Amino acid sequence: MRTRFFLLLIIPLLVNCPKKYKPDIESIEVLYIASLHEDIYRDLPILSGIKGLPGLKVGHLRTEPAFLGMILGRLGFYELLNSTGIDFVIADSVSYWIDNISYFLIPRKMGYAIKNLEGIRFAILRKHKDMLTIDDEIQIALVKQRSDVLWIVDNRLLDIEPVKINFFIKDRGLSDTTIAEFGIKPDSIIFRKIKNFTNLLDQALNKKTYLQAKTLKEYILSTIAQNQGVDLILYPEELFIEDYSGDSVSLQDILNSIVGEMKFTKKTLDKMQIENLIIDKKYQVWGEVKDKTNLVLPDTNGYYIFDMFYKL
Repeated sequence: MRTRFFLLLIIPLLVNCPKKYKPDIESIEVLYIASLHEDIYRDLPILSGIKGLPGLKVGHLRTEPAFLGMILGRLGFYELLNSTGIDFVIADSVSYWIDNISYFLIPRKMGYAIKNLEGIRFAILRKHKDMLTIDDEIQIALVKQRSDVLWIVDNRLLDIEPVKINFFIKDRGLSDTTIAEFGIKPDSIIFRKIKNFTNLLDQALNKKTYLQAKTLKEYILSTIAQNQGVDLILYPEELFIEDYSGDSVSLQDILNSIVGEMKFTKKTLDKMQIENLIIDKKYQVWGEVKDKTNLVLPDTNGYYIFDMFYKL
């Protein structure tokens, strides 16, 4: 059944690029898997049965908390996806980039990818905000020029359930869309790989860290100071989401308690510079300010704060 209202979520754009050559293709089938992180915990993961199916397979890696996306990558999830037959991964979480992958990674901020399917250039662009800048509009215009069909994926689409979408093609452009449910037949080898990975992930997330009679916040800050050889840490109030007390916490607890994707760096500053930073940036302070102090402070070009206190 053709569903008109679905166009509110799927915003394909017609491209005026008439050509003499018209590919012999009437529609492009897209299997939208939705959250890949959630999918691997299904009793029957969709990822286990899409290899070899016709059309394009698309999913996203928006995780909560966001740094969980990085943990997935470090444990080998991106390599696992190589074996599944997926075509596009919308990396809405913190991305862990690797070489030699067999699919397209689409970054969160206006990222895009184009794949040629039987002569039709099919593009996906990630629209991460409602209000677009001039640069954003230019980016969309450039992708339109390079593609025949452009599918703009916004935040609302990421929240829908898995679905099959048919994009109907006419004169190298989009004429209509339909949606339907779909089923899969699992590949036993891929299924086992996925279940082995979820076991590995669960083990990592459940691993305990002993707090040495400190709160989690104090443990993290003191561990950073020791690892980095500094006397002072400046950090924004929003770095810590909540605090824990007790004998130990799991990695999952840690990820839920700190914005692990914030980046920091180590510097040496004098007392006046530090005091000005505290006032201007409204930083929280851990440690002691000296006339000349080695410290850790926020820096978008620095290292993930998570890596300064935790070794996976």
